[in-house]
Amino acid sequence: MLDTDARRWKRETDLNILSQLAIEAALTSSWAQAANINNKILQIFKDNIEALNRLAFARTCMGEILKAQKTYKKVLELDPYNLIAKKNLEKIQKLENNQNGKVTPTQNLSSVFLYEPGKTKIINLLNLAPPVILASLNCGDKLQVYPKKHSISITMQDGSYLGALPDDFSHRLLAYIDGGNKYEVYVKFATTKSLTVFIREIERAPKFINQPSFQENRKYEHEKDTAAFA
Repeated sequence: MLDTDARRWKRETDLNILSQLAIEAALTSSWAQAANINNKILQIFKDNIEALNRLAFARTCMGEILKAQKTYKKVLELDPYNLIAKKNLEKIQKLENNQNGKVTPTQNLSSVFLYEPGKTKIINLLNLAPPVILASLNCGDKLQVYPKKHSISITMQDGSYLGALPDDFSHRLLAYIDGGNKYEVYVKFATTKSLTVFIREIERAPKFINQPSFQENRKYEHEKDTAAFA
């Protein structure tokens, strides 16, 4: 029994370590490295859904569309209701390939999520859209800030609602927006039940020149940094 428990613990530890390495490679857009690490995971855990989804996403970013499609289809064979695989498969099937059969790689996520004290914030959205919509999101997708009278919603580029910022946070941000500040927002981490976004101040109005948009909470920001591809 002890030997069995030890082997199980080692397998779980190996999986956690390799998954972390795969996530870190993806965050720096090292897609070939990310693909290799996820393949190593699959040599040990051949039906690991998370590794398969990460591998398919890396292959998409590398322009290996046929391989990405094949990998997503394998996910759906294992889990026919996997919304992440289903939506991403639909998405890449609509991509326009160039003459070499490749697509343009996504931007470097480490630069997108560059932490700047007082100018950036990671926050969880509330009152979320249905799971089928959330499943279509990928880390690094650019979203829209939609200010209302007393709240702020976050939407997709086409205006589709995704979720809302917490009330206290919205009230503070609304004051800055009304005063002339401008912000951009990206998907940091998305599942079918949660959505975490990264907000960046891109322009500060003269009246707020010495007033940061966000209070610093570096510990929380650091804890979220590697969650995006889990």
